[in-house]
Amino acid sequence: MVRPSSISKPLRNSRGPRKRSLGAGPVLPGAGGGTRPEGGTIGRIAKGAAALVFLAAILSCAGHRGLSMQREFAPSKRWVQVGYASWYGKKFDGKPTASGEIFDMHAMTAAHRTLPLGTTARVTNLDNGKSVVLKINDRGPFVRGRILDCSYGAAKKLGYVGAGLAKVRIEVLKVGRERSGRRPAPGEVLVAEGNTARSVLDGTFTVQVGAFLGRGNALRFRARLRKRYKDAYVIRWRDYYRVRVGHLQDRNLADGLLQRLRGDNLNGYVTRND
Repeated sequence: MVRPSSISKPLRNSRGPRKRSLGAGPVLPGAGGGTRPEGGTIGRIAKGAAALVFLAAILSCAGHRGLSMQREFAPSKRWVQVGYASWYGKKFDGKPTASGEIFDMHAMTAAHRTLPLGTTARVTNLDNGKSVVLKINDRGPFVRGRILDCSYGAAKKLGYVGAGLAKVRIEVLKVGRERSGRRPAPGEVLVAEGNTARSVLDGTFTVQVGAFLGRGNALRFRARLRKRYKDAYVIRWRDYYRVRVGHLQDRNLADGLLQRLRGDNLNGYVTRND
């Protein structure tokens, strides 16, 4: 998170892990971070043994190339989520977003982990009542306790640039069209695999479990994960090598995978491969 110098130090970068945690082990997004709960309806965990058996079968047997492109997470105009928003700005100004658009720190845009790219939403600051209409064109924030990462311009209109965080309500106004199978943005590459990033950017759900500045550390972590999770992979995006597991067409299955990873003492976040 790029913030003016007046912002208090405890507010941490929402675009990735804290550098002080980098090293021989993985940086688990949000590990040791905020404790505020996420709101909304998309965080429901899949229940039932049948779903877990199906999930295990996908992870151990099915390659992601064979998955159907149908996805069941389809937010409507009535979709609402409440939680904490952060913001990002100058450091990323002029760089590609997950949608392929160039980030403009003054534009009314935001990053969300799972809403379809291109979605239009009304965001209301519940602390002061201010609201803006913006477009979801990026992915994030990968920090525990946060559901949205607004551009500097949007955060300024919402009145929380100085505070760094605000409790907000997200209301979907128009669901965006996903850009599955798009060409990767510059620097967005699948690491140490025989195929290309195109087969990764398919709009499916995935769980990000770590991020590294060093390529070697990311690949070693991936190798350990593959002993239990066959569909573990590394994708390089911006300054980090991001370690992810799964290419799942259903959000509930992705939530189930996240719980299974947590059972193995791994933390992470559900996001999308787009």
